Amino acid sequence: MDGLAVAITAVAFYIAWNIGSNDSANAMGTAVGSGILSFRQATLTIAIFVLLGAYLKGYKVMKTVGEGIVPKGSLTMEMALIALLSAGIWVTIATVKGLPVSTTQAIVGGVIGVGLAMNVPVNFFTLGKIAAAWVVSPVLSGILAMVLYKFYSKVISGIKSVSTIEALYKALAILGGSYMAFNFGTNEVANASGPIVGAGFMEPKTAGILVAISLAVGSLTFSYAVMHTVGRKITALGPISAFAAQFGSAIAVSLANFFGLPVSSSQSIVGGVVGVGLLVGEGVDRKVVVDILFGWVATPLTAIGISFALVKLFSFAGML
Repeated sequence: MDGLAVAITAVAFYIAWNIGSNDSANAMGTAVGSGILSFRQATLTIAIFVLLGAYLKGYKVMKTVGEGIVPKGSLTMEMALIALLSAGIWVTIATVKGLPVSTTQAIVGGVIGVGLAMNVPVNFFTLGKIAAAWVVSPVLSGILAMVLYKFYSKVISGIKSVSTIEALYKALAILGGSYMAFNFGTNEVANASGPIVGAGFMEPKTAGILVAISLAVGSLTFSYAVMHTVGRKITALGPISAFAAQFGSAIAVSLANFFGLPVSSSQSIVGGVVGVGLLVGEGVDRKVVVDILFGWVATPLTAIGISFALVKLFSFAGML
């Protein structure tokens, strides 16, 4: 394996670690925040279902990220390396700040910036579909979360046994988190592996498994701050509202997976949490939501800027 191959593998693992660190909250932040699962239980569940999702269903979104934004065959290994590195730098900064930003947006922004800097045609039609999905997914998640909350509240109110209710709460948390983690593997893993698959460096399933392992490590080692933001800072969550937010966002991400669109599970889960918070009247911390929205707007723009600058810097140094 030559130096470039080693570098791109290392950066792919770095961005996957970042995804695990920042986006794990999307799968289990609500369950941890509501006290249903411990942090260790949550991260173990994430690891198992992310691997399954990446191996079984990750190829569709990998294709969009690796071949849909710039023409097939035009994404070189050097370009993939810079796109991943640019996204990783920004997501690390956001994770330290405890902001659940969109790794999807960071990767897409990185690919766009590289394409613009290298004068490679950018498919703006595909970008338009991706951007539309970014707007629709949190709104749809919020609506689905509200509907699910209404339904399951009625189901729970008809159960008289306290022990049965407690067991059901935990089962719903595990089910919702596992479903979201599976989608996490199918969609978010493609953000790290899509560029290296598009550059022809690895096959989709091989890249998916390797990246998913690194993602699981990131979840275990560095995800607590963002889980705390999603699970506790936006609004107060109970077991039913936590499940509704999880499952509503998971359904929205599943629909995006069906169409091969790299949506943001960060945006989806925040949309679900806000939707439930507004419905149950717990109140939503507007300052936290505004900070998150700022991160969503800043993420693709910052990634484009970083990747564009890195291409120019590497070209000036004779490395491209």
